[in-house]
Amino acid sequence: MKRREWLSTCGKAAFALGLSPLILTERAKGANDRIQIGIIGAGARGTDLMREVHQFGKDLNAEIVAICDVWRRNLERAANLVKEWYGREPLKFIAHEDLLASKEVDAVIIATADFQHARHLIDAMKAGKDAYCEKPMANDLDEANECLRVWRQTNRIVQIGTQRRSDGRFAAAAELVQGGILGTITRVECNFHYFGPRWRRPNDVKEAAADPSQIDWNRFLMRKPKRPFDPHRFVEWRLYRDYSSGLIDQWMSHLIDVVHWFTGEQFPKSVVAHGGVFLWKDGRENEDVVMVVLEYPKGFLCHFYASLTNSAGGPEIVVRGTNGSFESRSWTISGEGGGENRIKEAIKIQPKPSVPHMRNWLECLRSRQQPNATVEHGYQHSIACIMAAQALWTGRKVTFDRHKQKIASV
Repeated sequence: MKRREWLSTCGKAAFALGLSPLILTERAKGANDRIQIGIIGAGARGTDLMREVHQFGKDLNAEIVAICDVWRRNLERAANLVKEWYGREPLKFIAHEDLLASKEVDAVIIATADFQHARHLIDAMKAGKDAYCEKPMANDLDEANECLRVWRQTNRIVQIGTQRRSDGRFAAAAELVQGGILGTITRVECNFHYFGPRWRRPNDVKEAAADPSQIDWNRFLMRKPKRPFDPHRFVEWRLYRDYSSGLIDQWMSHLIDVVHWFTGEQFPKSVVAHGGVFLWKDGRENEDVVMVVLEYPKGFLCHFYASLTNSAGGPEIVVRGTNGSFESRSWTISGEGGGENRIKEAIKIQPKPSVPHMRNWLECLRSRQQPNATVEHGYQHSIACIMAAQALWTGRKVTFDRHKQKIASV
């Protein structure tokens, strides 16, 4: 009897006994049992993640067996790469539902557009698949709430792509800050700056425009407003509000996750934001300069400041307390700015052991332990980013009720 036939038999027996078939499946998976992975979204980021699976899968007996993408070009490129690596053709799909229905797939990597992440993750978990999902986990409140609910119901092994959670430098700094070394924290500064018309991809736009028949445009749009095919929106979706909040979804998701980790907070109490398109007036809807200010229940303000107009502007993270400061450029904790109890001698952060984020997920697929960046962490950064986008686009202060899971404008 083949392994998958055996698992199917186990599943039927489990139902007869009133047990979850997933429990039997997970217990049956051993170190020598190959983990078969599907890729949903095989563009640039998806291909990078495929390379990581290929690298770490050699040690952990994991292999890519299926590819899904709405653009035939990406689908074929990724399939050719998989054939080069493993010597055989992967399964190929346009519809992610078809990939998820395949019994040949144990787990999936989701590297699609920002607005698609949550729906693909929800569908994957409901289909009984574990998942690695790029950030932001969600940029729609209802879908964020559904992600959290379905994950709690299914207990799938899900890694969200906020990679700093697997970085030993951040882990060591988090331990010190959580231990109270900085005293009372009242402000946190997050900066991420770049110079250039980020996310414009003219060559890909030209190729998409040349042959739209290779693209399933309606499937790309999913639940977003229907419109005629637009190669800019298809390729450069990060620049349009229907699909992304730009700087917030891309960069604030990473840094606000670190803020939550360091401070033990989960959700902002309130958020205000401002920004605009001040330099790259090229038809983009999303801002090229953004400032977000978040207030947290413990009593501190956090600002996120990002731009595409000048690459200068501080380290990623600075935490200010009554005893001193932490900053991620020099990886030090010092008495800078502190009061009479300030830290006397600067402390150089000694990194904890790091593990690549993808490897951590693959290892957890075997151990059945949740990985470093869970759906709960993803939910928390998603709420902060959704609040920031709503505050930015409405010009109003917004609040979050964690019990009702609702965002309101003040």
